[in-house]
Amino acid sequence: MMGQQPAAYNSDYNDMEQDFKDFKGEKIDIEAKPAEHHHDDHHGISPGPHTLKERLKHFTFSWYAFTMATGGTALTLSIVPNRFSGLTGLGTFMFVMNIFFFVGVTSAMIARFMIYPEIFTSCFTNFHEGVFSATFWLTCATMITNSVAYGIPNTGPWLIEALRIAFWVYTVCATLHAIVYYQIIFVNQQLKITNVLPGWVLPMFPAMLVGTLAGAIAKSQPPEHAYPMLIAGLSYQGFGFFMALFMYPLYFGRLLTSGIPAYLSRPAMFIAVGPPAFTSLAFINMAQDVQVTKIFEGYTVLQGVSNQALIPDLFSIMALVMAIFLWVLAFWFFVMAFIAMVDGIPHNDFHLNWYAKVFPNVGFTIATIKIGERLDSPAIQLVGTGMAAVLFFSWCLVFFCHIKAFVGHMICWPGRDEDAH
Repeated sequence: MMGQQPAAYNSDYNDMEQDFKDFKGEKIDIEAKPAEHHHDDHHGISPGPHTLKERLKHFTFSWYAFTMATGGTALTLSIVPNRFSGLTGLGTFMFVMNIFFFVGVTSAMIARFMIYPEIFTSCFTNFHEGVFSATFWLTCATMITNSVAYGIPNTGPWLIEALRIAFWVYTVCATLHAIVYYQIIFVNQQLKITNVLPGWVLPMFPAMLVGTLAGAIAKSQPPEHAYPMLIAGLSYQGFGFFMALFMYPLYFGRLLTSGIPAYLSRPAMFIAVGPPAFTSLAFINMAQDVQVTKIFEGYTVLQGVSNQALIPDLFSIMALVMAIFLWVLAFWFFVMAFIAMVDGIPHNDFHLNWYAKVFPNVGFTIATIKIGERLDSPAIQLVGTGMAAVLFFSWCLVFFCHIKAFVGHMICWPGRDEDAH
């Protein structure tokens, strides 16, 4: 029988009025409000034992954060400028293993919905779990970009055409996800401004990464296919970045008025690093693609420009300036999140949102490396190499904690996952 609900979960709550405590007596974010009459909330964690079938009910969308971060780490290893023997092999291994991880996670999700079909709708309407549905598409994005980095050098021309098809399929799916899931949020949720976190922009992240995909794929395509890809990439990168800009004032206001998030939510602070970092990366890559594919040297022209030969160089200069301009913003968000994370280390049990410490910093790391390349600065490239090393070992640490948490019943257990809210 469920006991009386703590006062912290009264429907008329406000985190600006008082601090709420979890079952350990630590401050919690009020966004972590369990659904009414839910028997598996964080104040009523089931002692078990539970079979794997019962635990499968709590295998949430956040597991795709694992495959997303793994694919991002593999991509970073392909970009590292100061290389050593075996680094490409390590990246290839992570890329291939991530495909198996993705298939495994997807199979488990399908089994979950087949065994417990009644929870399918709530997985999307429950914001705490549904927002992680975006990580499915972000995983797809990393697998596509890794196919460019590790696949094209070792396969035939068929992969180039397959990547082109995958790009447009992904663009359509990411567009629909950004539209449909935000509509679900608008209809089914009444979120508090005082609870805002960078993770609220996660549903549009797959659409924003269309720009990153375009920058990765277009250089391998003939001009007639690269041109529309780059137009789409620039358009979607602008959409994603401006959506983030709409959210940043709310997030900054929350930090000023309500303080940093509770320990459980602090890994999500790293998500704010993503939009400026991936936008920097996309600008540089797309500008390079214009030069490589020679789009304006015979395929098409820009009306009103007398010397078409100058266009690639102008794009390259503008992209580098904007990348540097945005890099410092990403750095500031990274430092704020890092300080909050360090402060919360003694108080925070593992949750799958820990992978947010990895994936947004993939864009930050690669953007640093690309800026170093364009400026011909070995020092900046060395910094980027160091960032890549830290990123890889961070992934290893989070992955170790992930396995330990699953074996120790800290995740995929009644009352401990996103579906408990």
